[in-house]
Amino acid sequence: MKILLLSPNQIKRRNWTHQLFRNEFAKHHDVLYYGDGFPDYVPEKPIPEIVKEKGPFDLIFTYGLKYTEPFIGIGDCNIPKIHIAVDYFPAKIAGNFERSHKLFNRDKYDLYFGTTNGVVKYLKSNGFLKSFLLPFSIDTNIYRNLNLQKDYDIFAVFTTRGKGDPIYPYRRIVHKILQKDLSHLKSFTSFIVHDEYIKAINRAKIGISSNNMFGSLSIKYVEVMSCGTMLMSDKPEDLEINGYQDGHHLVIYKDMEDMKNKIHYYLKHENEREKIAKNGEEFVRKYHNNEIRVQQFTDIVRKELGINA
Repeated sequence: MKILLLSPNQIKRRNWTHQLFRNEFAKHHDVLYYGDGFPDYVPEKPIPEIVKEKGPFDLIFTYGLKYTEPFIGIGDCNIPKIHIAVDYFPAKIAGNFERSHKLFNRDKYDLYFGTTNGVVKYLKSNGFLKSFLLPFSIDTNIYRNLNLQKDYDIFAVFTTRGKGDPIYPYRRIVHKILQKDLSHLKSFTSFIVHDEYIKAINRAKIGISSNNMFGSLSIKYVEVMSCGTMLMSDKPEDLEINGYQDGHHLVIYKDMEDMKNKIHYYLKHENEREKIAKNGEEFVRKYHNNEIRVQQFTDIVRKELGINA
């Protein structure tokens, strides 16, 4: 397929996971990337003009609300349009529900994908019936086991948007526990650039994650597990849907006290910890890599939209 993929180039961000996923499409399709950071991008230029100049295209593909809003005239293009919704939740607290609807009405998409089961359910319940699950995946050539010495006990790198973060209510608490109750452990919580981010994951015995208030599986799952570090997280609603097994691929904690107990347990029981880490690494690399995810996307698009290119 010839695809016009509208999104900024985020390769300079602290972690590249989302951009690496979008980059994967060029390995399987004829893709023109257009947006801030890519050559010849003109912010005020309507997308129909890009289609006329660079096309024809089989479809237009956009990714994420805030990355799509700056583009002009997508809805005026008479070709199939697809949007991947990363954050779409029916709550004022999320701050983007109304914005998402405005975007969908503006751009007139034919097909939607959601990165979590919750997003797909919310899309369908609001009338966007052609919505499909496309879970987070990872570039396993980049996020990989570097076989480094594990000199950190805990890796817990995530944004804590100030006091009382309503979207991720436990993240700040996790950091506080690591800094106070578990201060005797060596924890890594600092924001770092991409290559150092991957090294830090590799150097940790346990990677800690915390899901959002909607119970959605975090992208941290694939980032941490693909590097061969044991992941510990609270349970998301889409754990089993995506094939993850508690105690086999990762470890689920019920609450903060359970998290502390399980951290101490798995730091003491290295063989159990490393077995789970190995299982998790193999599972993510086999079932949640970017190549597989792009193929799933392609199969659904061809079936639903009748594109044979």
